[in-house]
Amino acid sequence: MKKKLTMLLIWTMPYAALAQNVKYSYDSAGNRIKREIVMNTKSSYKEASTAEYFSEMLSEKNIRIYPNPTKGKLKIEIANYDNSDRCIIRIVNASGQQILSTQSTSRWIELDISSRANGIYILYISLNKKESTWKIIKK
Repeated sequence: MKKKLTMLLIWTMPYAALAQNVKYSYDSAGNRIKREIVMNTKSSYKEASTAEYFSEMLSEKNIRIYPNPTKGKLKIEIANYDNSDRCIIRIVNASGQQILSTQSTSRWIELDISSRANGIYILYISLNKKESTWKIIKK
């Protein structure tokens, strides 16, 4: 009986490992500041894998960016955004040329880089004089 139970446990462990995702967030010095465990259910597994997001704490606010890689529409969500917050967003191409610059007025920002060439871009977010840098892949 113990042998059957052990074998059952061994066979089910890989499925349990596939059902969760662990995301880490780091500060500008490279220190891990946040760990998120995302559990996927059968019904939302495809939805979760296509709507994958990345998050980071900046100025005591959680920033989520998705989807990355993107086909052109990049969404940014700033949790607990206040009207007194000052947020400037810039996108720079691999040559260092600024291709987009905007100032946020709400917690939801949608950037459109669909007219740009496929490749790697750098996203700079400045929130209340603290900065964060992200690598964005457009495919």
